[in-house]
Amino acid sequence: RIGEILTGGAFLGMLLLLSMGWSVTRPNLTKREEKTFWGALVLYLVFGVLHSLCETPSLCQGYQLAFYIVRIVITFGIIVAVNTNVERLRQGHILDLSRPDSPTVLFLKLKLFTNVRLVFFVCLVLPIVLMLIDLTVLSWDQQWVAVLLQEALFLGAYSILAQ
Repeated sequence: RIGEILTGGAFLGMLLLLSMGWSVTRPNLTKREEKTFWGALVLYLVFGVLHSLCETPSLCQGYQLAFYIVRIVITFGIIVAVNTNVERLRQGHILDLSRPDSPTVLFLKLKLFTNVRLVFFVCLVLPIVLMLIDLTVLSWDQQWVAVLLQEALFLGAYSILAQ
């Protein structure tokens, strides 16, 4: 369970950094963005680990609720940041005015943000579909298929983002 929390945190952290435009539209994040990123990531990991190690049912529910709230806030932040950067790139605004980009570079950056948006949407919707398949189609001896499909989802997401 802790491994899932760590890999989920790494994946959300990567999406959050990409959605804020780090290394895509500018080389550095602002101090405020850095604090927001590290604060959100630490809260996600702390509440996730506390929930997975918890043994008292009343505390476990509180940790689980806090974990889900932090995950929802991070998810919302990713959506807002991606859409903001996509609109800035569509309008031709760049964040680093010292070295303006050519239209080709702007198009490639816009394509990257569009891929991030697509991967993020798939990562939001597909686990629900996989859970429904797991509950309705698969029997107890076919549980390995659900794990295989979920791992294939993340492999596909990483490969799309790596392009």
